[in-house]
Amino acid sequence: DGNHSIINFKCRLTNQRGRLCMSAEKRLLFEFPVPQSNVVVPPDASESSQLFRDHILSKSNVMNGMESHSLTPLSAGSLILHTLARSITFAQSQQLASLARLTHGRHFDVRKYDVKTEIYVPAGLVLGLTLSASNRDFHESLHEELVNVSYVHHLHPCDVVGAFSYITDVDENLPGELESISVRTIGVKNSDFEGVDIPMELLTTERTYTKNVDRICKSLCPKLTNAIIAVVDRKIIRQSNRRAVFLL
Repeated sequence: DGNHSIINFKCRLTNQRGRLCMSAEKRLLFEFPVPQSNVVVPPDASESSQLFRDHILSKSNVMNGMESHSLTPLSAGSLILHTLARSITFAQSQQLASLARLTHGRHFDVRKYDVKTEIYVPAGLVLGLTLSASNRDFHESLHEELVNVSYVHHLHPCDVVGAFSYITDVDENLPGELESISVRTIGVKNSDFEGVDIPMELLTTERTYTKNVDRICKSLCPKLTNAIIAVVDRKIIRQSNRRAVFLL
């Protein structure tokens, strides 16, 4: 519209040995225009490397002799309403944002912004709260890959965050007794979603930006309108909870 800009970032984190630890692609909307750029960053061969995941898979035979710590068997199509919910205070948000060297006034400036309605919890903490509300039910994860994260609505300090998850796929074709779970976890603020009919479109749509999520909620699940803070798609590798069945 000439008043905003969408900028795509490619971020890489390497350790002291020059090995890639994490890579991420971010798409951010800014409230100012910048000249269009057609610069293309060539892919780095190391970004397709999964050294830690490959190491875990190579040790599957070792883990076969260990008892599985996965508490619950999971199957595609399962919906999990996580019971854990927690909040983060303004002081905690400030401290953690300072450690990450975040500088946006929306995270700090209470002289300019109201702490209850205009101060925002940083995105990294929103992701952490969402995953911490859900991870107890996926215990015990050995490896996790974030496929996509969409931040839908702002989170304010002291808002209570809960979550629910939908299992989209379970791949058992891994070495040993390991399994790979594809899951969508949705973080919700200040809302009790137990007994709420979660629309399937919300659990499966690929268009997880704010406008489309709001459209789905308003038409199919009004209680979740303006309450969803994040939609997280990820893959989890863990020991399976399968039990052998013998037919007589």
